[in-house]
Amino acid sequence: MKRRLAVIEEERTRLRIDSRRSALSQLETERDQVTTENQLILREKLELEARLSSQQSTLETLRPGIDQIRIQLRSLDSEIHREEARANEAHERLEILEKEMKQFNDEKQRLVGNLDSVGDERKKYEEQFVEVEKATRKLLQMMDPLNASVTDLKAGLREVDAQLTIFKGQLRGLGFEKPLETHPDLIKEAEEMKRVLEQERDEIGAINQLAAQQYESQKEGYKHLSVRIGELEREKLAILDFMNELEKKKLDTFMSAYNKVNETFQSIFREMTGEGNGRMVLDNPENPFEGGLDVLLQFPGKTELTIGSASGGEKSVSTVCYLLALQQIHPMPFYVMDEIDAHLDVLNAKRLATLLRSRSSMSQFIVISLKDTTISRAERVFGVFIDKGSSQIVSLPSRGGNN
Repeated sequence: MKRRLAVIEEERTRLRIDSRRSALSQLETERDQVTTENQLILREKLELEARLSSQQSTLETLRPGIDQIRIQLRSLDSEIHREEARANEAHERLEILEKEMKQFNDEKQRLVGNLDSVGDERKKYEEQFVEVEKATRKLLQMMDPLNASVTDLKAGLREVDAQLTIFKGQLRGLGFEKPLETHPDLIKEAEEMKRVLEQERDEIGAINQLAAQQYESQKEGYKHLSVRIGELEREKLAILDFMNELEKKKLDTFMSAYNKVNETFQSIFREMTGEGNGRMVLDNPENPFEGGLDVLLQFPGKTELTIGSASGGEKSVSTVCYLLALQQIHPMPFYVMDEIDAHLDVLNAKRLATLLRSRSSMSQFIVISLKDTTISRAERVFGVFIDKGSSQIVSLPSRGGNN
């Protein structure tokens, strides 16, 4: 029984060891799987951190250019607002003048109506004048023989008076002091003739002697209003010409700046990339203020694409070229660029450094870089490092040998 018991104990111990080994093997397998998954997760984390660092570097590179563009856009917006304010003032003045012109037109219509009524009245008076003239000519024709008769009578009367005087003298010489009596028939004939003439005068009637003066006054007022309306029309045309001139000047100024920046951008981009081609295009060339613009890039050996579809390095190159093109329009005293060559290869970094070096005569470029290609072409080089928790700055020898 003891031997059997010992055999059973040995068997139990062996079984226990085998069971532990099997569990241990399973745990080791699970540990290997977890380790593999952990390595995969760490690799993905490193890749994500690298991509995040690249995106942050690209963002920091583009941020100064974006700020500069925003400043220029604000400047252009303020100028556009000033021009729009002047245009609004011109519009308001034009509206006031149009109202005045409308009032003058109403006054003109009223005066024209008055002139029409005056013209009708004048026509009526002219007709009356014609009738009066006809009657007058008729009377004159009738009076001509009467006048001749009267003249003859007056001449005869004068002769009679002379003879009467002579006769009176002779009578007085003869002793007759009293005048002789006139014949009644002659007196009656003269009174009848006077009555006929007075009747013809009464038939002519009263005539408005002020009609001609009133017509001249109305005519002068009409001429004055016509001259004033002509002046308002000329002022309106002058204001419209001024507004058109403002719009043309605004368009010419924008297109001049756009063409200059575009030409400079193409030249700098070609110099930067070798055989590349970069250009700016307007969405609406006929009316650029109703659309935006885009930048088209064609690097050597590649198809043309927009700047939004370019890679980080291509965007960095294009942005620097665009900033240098804007420098020709609004030069700044200095530029600060933080690792703009981070995504560039050695050749493009060398071209960028050479380009900045050639433009440094007009503005100062402060470039933060970790690449020897860029640092070797700098006029002055400063190194920054951490020592005991604070930044330390050292000046490296310049290209001319001075510190």
